[in-house]
Amino acid sequence: MLPKYDKGFFLLLLPFASIVFVVFIALTYVVLSVSYPSISKFGTKLFTENVWRPSEAGEEFVRYGLLAPLYGTLVTSLIAATIALPLSLSTVYLVEELARSKLREVLSTTIDLMAGLPTVLYGLWGVEVMIPFIRDSLMTPLHLYLPWIPLFSCEPLSGASFLSAGILLAIMIIPFMHSLVQDAYRSIPRTYREAALSLGANRYEYFRIMLSMIKPAVIASLLLGLGRASSETVAVALVVGNSFNLSPCLFSPGYTIPSLIANQFSESNFYPYMQSALYAGGLVLLLLGVASSITGLIMMRKVREMYG
Repeated sequence: MLPKYDKGFFLLLLPFASIVFVVFIALTYVVLSVSYPSISKFGTKLFTENVWRPSEAGEEFVRYGLLAPLYGTLVTSLIAATIALPLSLSTVYLVEELARSKLREVLSTTIDLMAGLPTVLYGLWGVEVMIPFIRDSLMTPLHLYLPWIPLFSCEPLSGASFLSAGILLAIMIIPFMHSLVQDAYRSIPRTYREAALSLGANRYEYFRIMLSMIKPAVIASLLLGLGRASSETVAVALVVGNSFNLSPCLFSPGYTIPSLIANQFSESNFYPYMQSALYAGGLVLLLLGVASSITGLIMMRKVREMYG
């Protein structure tokens, strides 16, 4: 129960705080209402078919299926999370336990700066530097020596591919995942750390014990990182190749839902149901984002309750 002198302040701030809730409800309503016509017309085929056939001739000639962008979003996000998680954990341990104060400050500042950079800069760097480098030093050797493995079976042509998008996404979400894991790591009481060292644990055993204490936070960072990776737009559109492709080969170009929206939305008004189909893709991202965020936040809350 608030004291009387705080009630006025509470009522004054309540409308401003409610704006966030109202915006979320309005956003959800718009995505649902605009995507409904395409879902109603194409049904489940909108999410299970790989076809993108816009036409100005009439509604009976158009056909849309988002399977390839959904596949690309899933593949690139999984690649990103698989690469980003061990790098984030290693960086947290290095910064918190091994690095001296100056190196710790340099690393922490660099990670904070990376988190604040515009994502389009990552995309431009990816096109000019990352793609040529990994095409020549990673993709081509893997294709030459291990072509019987389906993941490496196709020849890397331009280098824009699922793998390029996944690696770039991993670089972009590392600061985010690092921050979540670092907050949980710092919340471990000092007595727990001293107890682990007093038992004679070496550095590797100590690292494993600390990780086991923040396991929910590690899983939460993975889920929230996946949600963040699945929603990145401009940078991915520059390096993924933008092709409706369902190939298991990581070196082939593909599409993600955000890159499809970025590339097609400007002309979607000219074709029946195209804009609605793009909103349907956005609806999938919304559901994935809400599910991963809720699960991740519940796990982060568990860590806070464990260590106060």
